[in-house]
Amino acid sequence: MKPTSWNCIVISAHGPVLEKVGLSFKAALILVAAFVVAFLMTVMLMLMFPSIRVNEPDRVRLAAENQLLKVENKNLALKIHKLDTQMSHVQEHSEHVVTLIQTD
Repeated sequence: MKPTSWNCIVISAHGPVLEKVGLSFKAALILVAAFVVAFLMTVMLMLMFPSIRVNEPDRVRLAAENQLLKVENKNLALKIHKLDTQMSHVQEHSEHVVTLIQTD
């Protein structure tokens, strides 16, 4: 005689709570059918819309552009650092001038 339902005991990781879940044969068939349908739909969609391949000349061009942009970013970072140091020197001179004016 085949069982018409199965019992599954779930133990919680955070506490001593036990859960008993009953699964009928019909529910198990529905779950398996849903899995098969989802798998087949995924395969069908992957066949309908394949991933885009980048050809070698375009990949090389993009790599060169990426390298150029990295160099430009480094140059801009150095220029910003240089401007920051110049700005701090100007502020120091300004504070010195202000203190000289106030002492007179």
